[in-house]
Amino acid sequence: MNPEKQLAKLKATGILLAGGKSSRMGKNKAFLELEGQPLAERSLKVLEAVFTEVLISSNQPELYTDFNVPIIQDKIPGRGPLEGLCQGLMTASFETVFFVACDMPFLQEELIRFQFSWTPNYDVVVPRLRTGLHPLHAFYNRRCLPHIKNNLEKGHLKIIDLYPVCSVRYVDDSDLASFSNLEDVFCNVNTPEDWSRTLNH
Repeated sequence: MNPEKQLAKLKATGILLAGGKSSRMGKNKAFLELEGQPLAERSLKVLEAVFTEVLISSNQPELYTDFNVPIIQDKIPGRGPLEGLCQGLMTASFETVFFVACDMPFLQEELIRFQFSWTPNYDVVVPRLRTGLHPLHAFYNRRCLPHIKNNLEKGHLKIIDLYPVCSVRYVDDSDLASFSNLEDVFCNVNTPEDWSRTLNH
């Protein structure tokens, strides 16, 4: 028995976004296997350790039935991750929702919990590192929904276009100084070259 007390699950929803076309990879990134596990399964294990509720966002629900996790579909396909955010926030049982892309192989439970600590005071909590902004490793509050719907109607589909009208906490490198291997945690596998580097990690 591990003497360490297991951390309580957060009163929030974690959503795995698995709706991308994976066009640059040439195959569904969610099912690339690392250490004998599909990336989707690796991510779901982390989300299930952190959150009270876990969902999958995908327009191919038949691919994910074996995971025994509720699946959300886009109401209007073709509008990218912003549509996933919209349907996720509308479906989630909690006001605060963590959205993460399915192509991040090295999610870290402690970092997600740390990021959550800012959510009571902001609509969005998003990492902004030297390597860039990470809108799909971020928390969004249901208060964002009217702005998301407005942007969808106008065809403004970039998630970051939402930020000027929301209260946003950018989590910078200095905030995460106590965490190691940030490049690994926030790496996205988009191309066969990315995947080759991950396998040789």
